Amino acid sequence: MQAAALSAEWSCPACAAKFVAFGVGAAEIPVVNGDAAFSDRLATEVATLFADPRHLLGWLEGDDELRHSLAGGLTTYAQAHFGEFAEPALPGAELSWLQGWLPADLPAGDVALLGCGPGGELLALAKAIEPGRTVWLADANLAALVWGRLLAELGAVPLPYRASATRLGWATARLSESQRNILQRAHWLCCDALRPPWPAGSMAAVVSVGLVDSVADPIALIQQVEGLLAPGGVWLLAAPWNWQAAVTPPNRQLERFIPGDDLDAGLADLLTGAVIPGLGAALHVERRAPRIPWRLPVHGRMTVEYELDVLLLRKAR
Repeated sequence: MQAAALSAEWSCPACAAKFVAFGVGAAEIPVVNGDAAFSDRLATEVATLFADPRHLLGWLEGDDELRHSLAGGLTTYAQAHFGEFAEPALPGAELSWLQGWLPADLPAGDVALLGCGPGGELLALAKAIEPGRTVWLADANLAALVWGRLLAELGAVPLPYRASATRLGWATARLSESQRNILQRAHWLCCDALRPPWPAGSMAAVVSVGLVDSVADPIALIQQVEGLLAPGGVWLLAAPWNWQAAVTPPNRQLERFIPGDDLDAGLADLLTGAVIPGLGAALHVERRAPRIPWRLPVHGRMTVEYELDVLLLRKAR
């Protein structure tokens, strides 16, 4: 696998600030981060990894926080999103449930998949997105984005996966031309979901699977998504509400704000303005499925199964 390093300048559509971009074949992935030194290190580490993937296992088992995060996200979600396209096929996350969740009556605007990993969720959603509408694939893990974009560019790339708790395996992921076209048409972007670079009101839809309970400040994420949505826009939110204190401080974990014991009703209330004054006040629940199975392979002898709480939230017109 080969990927170039920082190569160009990209202008933020919200503030016109300039950011570096990471070259991937004929494409580029902007790295939108206010810390230039961090962006440089992020891109340098990812370029090193893709120049010599033998680093991957050492990064997974090492104690460097950035390298461990990059390697862990890549191995988990490359298999989760594209395991079914591997040769030989690997267990993956079932994403077909995403079909049918985006409504036909979206307002004008873009579609953003926040926390998209290597981008496989878009293959399940593509039929519901009008041709010509701009789609963004955005994630903080540059390694996962680069891997997904390489798959879109080349059609077949080595897919790393945890063969066991101590061993790394490799398979070949291969996409059809139509699948590659879907991913190639998207705009790929490395950014923090808590600091998205798009103008307020510019999104017809935001999709986030397993993201809300994987950020340091979910309240800030709700505020950001609510602001990004155009009137009549939708947020397709899916989460197992699997909080980890190392990621989200306990005093920011959403259920802790909910009075009473009915967490399902309480979460809907919190997301639509009835718990924290002003938070989600423009949103209402249009559809909900509280028990969708979601299986993530950890290694060859271990798979974690969650139940996703899936909500379609609509912003007032």
